[in-house]
Amino acid sequence: MRRKSLGLSTLGMVALLVGIAFAITLLLKIGPHYLNYRTVQSLVNALTEKEVVEAGRAETMLTLQKRFKVNSLYDMKPEEVIRYKRERGSVSVSIDYEVREHLFGNVYVLLDFEETRKF
Repeated sequence: MRRKSLGLSTLGMVALLVGIAFAITLLLKIGPHYLNYRTVQSLVNALTEKEVVEAGRAETMLTLQKRFKVNSLYDMKPEEVIRYKRERGSVSVSIDYEVREHLFGNVYVLLDFEETRKF
């Protein structure tokens, strides 16, 4: 009686390991940028109406700059990431930036982060 072979072949195992290595590389390269975005998002959501509307653009950016330092966002500057805009009795604070991350060879990933909060 002939038994069938069970399990992965060598080629199948190599393909599986390459897939896992690619997924881990992607996670390690892109993951920190999403964590930074979530931190910036929480900093913008923590702004009060008084800090934004009454204080003005300069004070808001100074407040965000201090909070960026406290949250270890040293590579980002609020002036490059945050847009402050007054519109007919309301103020909008927008997160708007892109990150270009090198994966390998000539392959890059472009991450585009956008969100707006109105006060």
